[in-house]
Amino acid sequence: MKSLLLSGWLLVVVGRIVTGSAVAQDLGGDMSLGKLLIGGKNWEVAVEGLGFADGPCSDAEGNFYFSDMRKGADGPGIFQVALDGSRTKLFSEAASGLMFGPDGRLYACQGRDKRIVAFDLKSRKRSVIATDVQPNDLVVSHRGHVYFTETRAKQIRFVDIKSGAKRVVDVGITAPNGIALSTDGGTLAVSDFRGRHVWTFRVDEDGSLSAKAPYMTMRTKADPAQLHLPLPAFMPSCRGDGMTSDLTGRWYVATALGVQFFDLQGRISGVIPAPGGRGMTSVALAGEGLSWLYITCGDTIYRRRIKAMGALYFNGPKG
Repeated sequence: MKSLLLSGWLLVVVGRIVTGSAVAQDLGGDMSLGKLLIGGKNWEVAVEGLGFADGPCSDAEGNFYFSDMRKGADGPGIFQVALDGSRTKLFSEAASGLMFGPDGRLYACQGRDKRIVAFDLKSRKRSVIATDVQPNDLVVSHRGHVYFTETRAKQIRFVDIKSGAKRVVDVGITAPNGIALSTDGGTLAVSDFRGRHVWTFRVDEDGSLSAKAPYMTMRTKADPAQLHLPLPAFMPSCRGDGMTSDLTGRWYVATALGVQFFDLQGRISGVIPAPGGRGMTSVALAGEGLSWLYITCGDTIYRRRIKAMGALYFNGPKG
């Protein structure tokens, strides 16, 4: 009986940590997450009145960029939010993934047009990088290598910006979605929208990927149909979406539960839920000091200050 009571008590405690309020999620027994979050600081609205936000990213100064995929107050397009909070519409073309490259251009996924493009912010000109593709999200390395996920095709593609070479570098993840690099560019991570893992790869000199492994395991929700059971089964997926990483090598993944936070060894260190438990599509570190965590949640973008600094992949090992 004592054993059963203890087991029940543990289940209650775990349940409160996993499904509790934002405060419980922020502070509930997770030292790594406790060290990341700032006491008394919570989510604040960064941008609202959108159609559907996606593609968050930052430039070297911390200016924040995003795409409105649908017609919001200012129509679909790509926008910049400067450090002073002013917002500028840069282009009238939407994109599901955005990332700056080492050449200073803003690279973008345009799945509807089946292409990868690059925008020059000074001339406001667009260049086509790859065609006949179905990109979802992308990342650009300091070597000028573009990696992007093709979710429906269950594959990852590679494009060399200089040579234009294009090839498939991985096949088989159930629904590859979000994609990010380690600070030194040596590790590529990809979230599975229909699975439970974030997969990692070693990035080889020629841009190929090797050492594929299900390195991070995302938390999933309990099956709603089994919540009445003492030990309900969990859903097979937590809808792993957009990703980013920080200078210390930690990973952030947008999921149905919230931002799932992983340490350097791939161990989950906690979950930061969105305001009101809202769903999210992506996550980025931008703003002053690259220390604001941004999340895209449909018609609204939220942010909160954390004790971390975002990684700028186009800088390579220097951060």
